[in-house]
Amino acid sequence: MWEGLSMIRAMIGTLAVLAGFAVVERSVDASTGPPGSCGSTPVHTLLSPGDSVTVRSAPTPLSPAIGAMRGDTGVVLSGGQAGWAHIATADAPHRDGWVPADRLWIDVEAGRALYSLPGPMGRKLTTSDGASGNFRVLGCHGPWLHVINARTGAVWIDGRRS
Repeated sequence: MWEGLSMIRAMIGTLAVLAGFAVVERSVDASTGPPGSCGSTPVHTLLSPGDSVTVRSAPTPLSPAIGAMRGDTGVVLSGGQAGWAHIATADAPHRDGWVPADRLWIDVEAGRALYSLPGPMGRKLTTSDGASGNFRVLGCHGPWLHVINARTGAVWIDGRRS
C-alpha cells in the first residue's frame, strides 16, 4: 500500500514540475506581445545593398503594405508577434508598422552579458566578445531581446543597454 502511495506522490510531483515548466515557457515566449509590450530598443534592418523590407499594417504577410525600408535603417523595436516585429522609424516619412523579426539586428558590444532566459529566471551563460557583435533579433519580452548568431546561438540580452 505504501509503495502505491509513494508512486502516486512521485507522479503528482512530476506533473507539477512539468506544469511549472509549461508556465515558464509561455511566460518567455519571444514571439508574442502587442505593440508596446517590449521596451523600446534601437535596432537596425538586416538588408543587403539595394534590398528592401516591406513594412506592413499588421503582423501577417497578407496585410496591406504601408511602406518599405532600404539599407541599414535604424528603427525602434516595441513589440513582437508570431515572428513579426513592431517597429517605428524616426526619420521622415515616419513609419510605424510590422516587419519580419529576422530582418532586424542589434550590435552588441564586447563584454555584454548573454542569458539563458529573460529577467530573474535567466542565468548568465557568457559574455559577448568583439567577434560576435552582430545578432539577429528573434523577438522580445519586456526590455529583453531574444537574439541569435552563429557563434553563441539563441540567447537573451537586456535591451535597456544597447
